[in-house]
Amino acid sequence: MPIGSYASQGIFATKFVFHGKLANIAPGMIPAIYNRSYSISADLEIPHDGVEGVIVAEGDHLGGFSLFVQEGKLKHTYSMMGVEVFTQEASEPLPSGRANIRLEFAADGPKMGTGGLVSLFVNDHKVGEGRMDHTVPIRFSGYAGMDVGCDNGLPVDRSYADRSPFAFTGQIHKLTFDLQPHLGAADEESVQQARHTGLVAHGLSQ
Repeated sequence: MPIGSYASQGIFATKFVFHGKLANIAPGMIPAIYNRSYSISADLEIPHDGVEGVIVAEGDHLGGFSLFVQEGKLKHTYSMMGVEVFTQEASEPLPSGRANIRLEFAADGPKMGTGGLVSLFVNDHKVGEGRMDHTVPIRFSGYAGMDVGCDNGLPVDRSYADRSPFAFTGQIHKLTFDLQPHLGAADEESVQQARHTGLVAHGLSQ
């Protein structure tokens, strides 16, 4: 897989930019999308004969998300610890040539495991939406990282398990995560304290 690059705004970053395809991104470099609104956008090059594969994935089917193209359509799968699985699919196929795709998650509120609305866009045109009633409050996994351009290891969506790592057959020029801050200082402190407690408990259980 070609080597890509990564940049953020520092320890309290709310914007993360990845260039090219990257495998096994370390946990410390993965955007913390938990308990807040966020968007994921990608500038793509779509071949004239179509495209398929994973644009970005984190975790696996026991907890994780995947933004991918299957049968020509943009799809998003989110596994809430394997207990609940939410999937959204675009209503129309991706066009060929340069294209921008975007996922927006509008959280219900700044709370642990918040639900919210997922919207899918292609070239700023809304092509799909769906609701996620719950999300993972702390982290997806202590062992699975994030991939750009494929889904290594156990797949997030088992519909492409027989084609793992389901590498993206087009080009990924740029992938951007934009994280929205929590609504207030008290909310931020509450969420961070709960997250810290959860991470400590997770570490002790290893």
